[in-house]
Amino acid sequence: MATRRAGHSVRSLVGMLTVAIVIFSALPSFAAPDPSKATGYGTEIRFAVAEWPPLVTEDREDFGRLSARITEIFSAMGYEARFDFLSWPRALELTRRGDYVATFPWLRTPERVDVFHIPVFAMARALHKGFYKKSRFPDGLEVTDFNDLVELGLRPVGITSYWHAEEFAKYGITGEIVANPESAWRFLEAGRADILFEEEEVGWVDLKNTLGEAVAETYATTSAIPTSNMFILFSRHHPDGERLKLAFDDFMASEQGQGICEPWSICTPEAQTKGDASNDAPDAISDGAN
Repeated sequence: MATRRAGHSVRSLVGMLTVAIVIFSALPSFAAPDPSKATGYGTEIRFAVAEWPPLVTEDREDFGRLSARITEIFSAMGYEARFDFLSWPRALELTRRGDYVATFPWLRTPERVDVFHIPVFAMARALHKGFYKKSRFPDGLEVTDFNDLVELGLRPVGITSYWHAEEFAKYGITGEIVANPESAWRFLEAGRADILFEEEEVGWVDLKNTLGEAVAETYATTSAIPTSNMFILFSRHHPDGERLKLAFDDFMASEQGQGICEPWSICTPEAQTKGDASNDAPDAISDGAN
């Protein structure tokens, strides 16, 4: 009899442990950190992101300049930021449905305002330029907005999950859309397009990684087109999404938060509205991507 009671107790304990494992495994985006990995910042927050080197990348110890910025902010707020690298469309979708509490960096568009909790404070600003081959345009290109493409008869190439297709359609531009950045750069190099728009720092990295340092020397860029503020998107379907969005804005409005973001030049009220994609700027990151 004692043996049966002991066996029953063991089975009950195993059952409870199994249930506990299932419950905690269903909370990938906002849960207490593994004690073996805890860094003393408190609760762990997992962000859904994707490769956008050098701004967001697994290849750097700080996971890229923008990821380091997120780490600094949330550490000061008392959280430990972790980054799960997915594809851009998957990062957006899993955050939308609440599997992750947040994703970055994205633009604030009217469509996203209805789907996500978007902070008042931006986390960065993108600087977009058009990349072109010097040999094709030896006198350079005077391009300051997308209307110039139409006037100059330029053929752009864009990337399917980025903002390109939407912008091309908005301005009546006939452009080629390819599957990924590597294909876009090879398309441009082959002379099948005249220009490719990208965030400047990201564009030079992608160009060099795809075609090499020597080929990159044969390219130039246009002036910057209107800059765009980039934001963290917090999930409306995650139980902590709204709370963290409000906490983020409260912190960024504080003296400590203002001190952290002052070097980024996006902390003033004027900076929060300048370059807002919902007003006048193209989507720097994408409609599901980088």
